[in-house]
Amino acid sequence: MPGESAPPAVGAAAESVNSGIAPFDAVRRLVETIDRELVTALTILPGLPGELVAVAERGWPEAAATLPRTLGVCLVVALVFVAARTALSPARHRVGTMRSALAGMAGLAGLELLALLAGALAGRVLLVRGLGILPGAEALPRDMVIALVRWLMGLTLLFILFQPTMKRFRLARVDDDGARKAVRRFAILLAIAHLHAVLLASAQRVGLSGEAAKLISSLVAAALTAGVVQVFVSLGRHGIGAGARLLAIGLSLLALIFWLWGWVSGAFALYRGAVGTIVVMLMALALDRAVAVSIRDSRQPAEMRQLFVLRVVIDSLAAVMILRIGFEFWLVGAFGWLPADGGQMLGYRLNFASLVFVMGAACAALVHVWTEAALTPTEAAGTAQERDARLARLSTVLPILRATTITLICVVFSLVGLSALGVDITPLMAGAGIVGLAISFGSQALVKDIVSGVFHIVDDVFRIGESVEVGERRGLVEQINLRSIRLREDDGRLHTIPLGELGAVTNHSRKLVRLSVTVALDRAPDRDDIILFTRQAADALRSEPPIRQAIVGDIAAKLNEPTEGESASLVLSFSIGAASAERGRALIQRLVEEAIDELAIPGICRSVAVTTDTLSSAVPVVDALPRAAA
Repeated sequence: MPGESAPPAVGAAAESVNSGIAPFDAVRRLVETIDRELVTALTILPGLPGELVAVAERGWPEAAATLPRTLGVCLVVALVFVAARTALSPARHRVGTMRSALAGMAGLAGLELLALLAGALAGRVLLVRGLGILPGAEALPRDMVIALVRWLMGLTLLFILFQPTMKRFRLARVDDDGARKAVRRFAILLAIAHLHAVLLASAQRVGLSGEAAKLISSLVAAALTAGVVQVFVSLGRHGIGAGARLLAIGLSLLALIFWLWGWVSGAFALYRGAVGTIVVMLMALALDRAVAVSIRDSRQPAEMRQLFVLRVVIDSLAAVMILRIGFEFWLVGAFGWLPADGGQMLGYRLNFASLVFVMGAACAALVHVWTEAALTPTEAAGTAQERDARLARLSTVLPILRATTITLICVVFSLVGLSALGVDITPLMAGAGIVGLAISFGSQALVKDIVSGVFHIVDDVFRIGESVEVGERRGLVEQINLRSIRLREDDGRLHTIPLGELGAVTNHSRKLVRLSVTVALDRAPDRDDIILFTRQAADALRSEPPIRQAIVGDIAAKLNEPTEGESASLVLSFSIGAASAERGRALIQRLVEEAIDELAIPGICRSVAVTTDTLSSAVPVVDALPRAAA
């Protein structure tokens, strides 16, 4: 590889920034550099085969003496890796049956990394003890063993990402055939890339010119990029979307451009920065996908909320890491737009600002999940009427409180982050004071509207989505703000009415129906099994926001004993809004069927019937079993 001299064109770019050279001159110098490199490549191309033959003749005697032992060490490393994966296969299958997708993915990744660690340790021991090659020495055996370990590392990442045998834990959106094809083809491309690097480094040690090495590496990199593009195009027929394919192809072409530029300029800061950014993006996307799958599979509201917070933290950490890599490799390393001393100080400030950003995102996520938890009704204490009244007030107050709190968190943490970066926030604070003073002059009507809104909310006059009548206007409550509500009439007209001017309000949407979910029984299960199933079904129903928000009161259960002509059945019943009952009938049936399939309790059939009846004529359902925990 060429020396670590300053890149000519990149140096020109930095010089154009620091010395006031016009951007047009920097572009012109860049074009001249590229033209010079192309001419040089075309000049040495005819003599490249002869130079390669001469290099092979000079290096073959030494390579022939060490090649058998080197291949033997590589074979042992590969066998240790395969043997470790085979020995861990039973544990892999046990992990594959775990209920939590995130825990299963973490377990599979850990097992794959254990096999990789076994192969790497075997290679290290054989290099030092078997071949007597110390770490840091430049020799063909060491390069080949390290290249093999790096290839096994890439293969391990492919196994973790595509999971050819376990579709449930697959992070890439491809089918089984596509997963196998991706692992196979990417493994071949990685093997070619590592072998090319080993052979090129050995050739340079025995006299291959830098220009010839540059040309060979550029041709191989272009061929590998073409292979990567072809793989992503073919994976389009196996489930990968067009957007993901275009992004992957674009990142591959960008990495190729930076790789070529590294050979031209003699510095690979841009390439390393691009690779680091791509790796962080892939890790973040993989973790985000893992958490998303876990949220999808989980039916426990508390677990779903914890996973949501974890997802927000992962995404925010990925964002700040990408920003940090771009700052370190590009602004300071490649372009030199910031001096080393100033860049180091700004890096410290950027680290603190990044920590503030992650903490702010985590606090906002915690406020969001706390609001969702408060809006999820529990069946613990108090009567059904008390719980309904409490939920009605919370469903109107908490969204407003959540929006206000998250906005306050964003403002405070943004100011702290800007201050950490050295930005003077005094003008911003002064501007906020002026805005507050201006608001205070016109706050009389605002205070009246807010106070009236508080009393409407405390009295539970209306909720979002209900049909109300205010004076001569009637419509659906579409939005409730701090000082006004929005009513949507049947003809589509939208009315914005200040809360202080509402007056008498008539609510037309408080009609409820009694919904019964009847589950057929082959035989009467044990009481503990019925209680377990009832709780699982209740959790499943409350895990879906449309159903959870529409349920009023408890979910009661009653066991019907078998009679002449009718088999035994288990009836879950609850009060629900009439409109939600009709819209959610199919979803309610599917959720209960999923609970039956998941528990697989003997005696409970996968036969579910959903019926509704008006509360005026419905027969109250006796809660013959303990209530299901929400």
